[in-house]
Amino acid sequence: MSVVEQKGWLYLDFHFYLPDGRRVRTREATGQRDTKKNRKGAEAKNRAIRYHLRNGTFDYLTFFPHGAKARYFQDARSTLTFSEWWDQWISEKSLRPTTERGWNSSFRVHLEPHFGHYLLSDIDEHEILVFRKSLEAKGLKPSTINDKIIKPLCMVLYRAHARGLIDRYPCTEIKRLSEPPIDIDPFSFDELRQFLDVLKKKRPMYHDLVLIWSRTGLRPGEMYALKWPHLDRYNQKLMIRETRLPSGSEGPPKTKHSSRDIDIRPAVLEAFRRQEGRTGLQGKHVFLTEAGKPFSDAFMWKKFKALCQLARIKHRSPKQLRHTFATLHLAAGEQITWVSRTLGHSSAKVTWDRYNRFLPNLTREDGSAFENAMSKQASSKSNH
Repeated sequence: MSVVEQKGWLYLDFHFYLPDGRRVRTREATGQRDTKKNRKGAEAKNRAIRYHLRNGTFDYLTFFPHGAKARYFQDARSTLTFSEWWDQWISEKSLRPTTERGWNSSFRVHLEPHFGHYLLSDIDEHEILVFRKSLEAKGLKPSTINDKIIKPLCMVLYRAHARGLIDRYPCTEIKRLSEPPIDIDPFSFDELRQFLDVLKKKRPMYHDLVLIWSRTGLRPGEMYALKWPHLDRYNQKLMIRETRLPSGSEGPPKTKHSSRDIDIRPAVLEAFRRQEGRTGLQGKHVFLTEAGKPFSDAFMWKKFKALCQLARIKHRSPKQLRHTFATLHLAAGEQITWVSRTLGHSSAKVTWDRYNRFLPNLTREDGSAFENAMSKQASSKSNH
């Protein structure tokens, strides 16, 4: 992208996308002679266009309402429906297969019936808010509305605005619905100890699974997809590279932060050694059912309920072992940055926001920790 001179006149030369998805080159006239002052202004406009192109916010008609390519955007604004644009937009996106299936399902069930026949230019903030309220009235969870319906709706409209198909992005003031706290019900230290003691005696295989899970904090899909090549015995690390999806297929972990290497303690490594004696020769997966198949959510939910009953402790979902790892390690004084990296969170703030409300139930909350530390320090000085 550059400012060029042609026969004494200044032009802006750059590439961008037309509404139909084609990437084209254009040379737009500034209508100004090539003087030092005019070139300075053209360079400033060039930088502004480059910024918007880089951030996906370039609106051709804002910069060139009578430009050489204006007809493509004016025609598109008057005829393109939401359904037509959705099909074009989703075909360009690089998404995880499960995400793409989920968004297409939301489109068919919720978005298309409401917005499908709308022209893109007719969708405004008021209509989106009315639509969202109708979803609430149907009893959908706020998290479902936020992430599975409104998020892709706003993304497709944002791209339409960036391509110049609509004059204004209508989701600027659309805030997320308030969501209830995440369902977190971790095991206490005593419950986890009792759970492991009973399983060690009566269900050794599941003892090792619970021990590994409660010491690594893996997501259920990551646990089910563990394979022996992911265990680095020499460096005592567990490499998280895959997750098992509800469909039964396996793919990359949830986010870029989810691909991680986890430090494992000797007790965890020993549990892996015992497990290798059970499944090491049966295939790549670390954990297999009695039928020799990889674990699934349905299998583990049923099995975990029976294991909790066997240990005479309150039944939780298997994912609570991930939450147990976080709460108990933080309560024991581990650095939150280490816990966050082990969990595969994007930042320590995510970890703190999610788990800090559990820490007062597991640690002192009366100021005694500070007083004890002061007393120990005073005692140390007096002994010297």
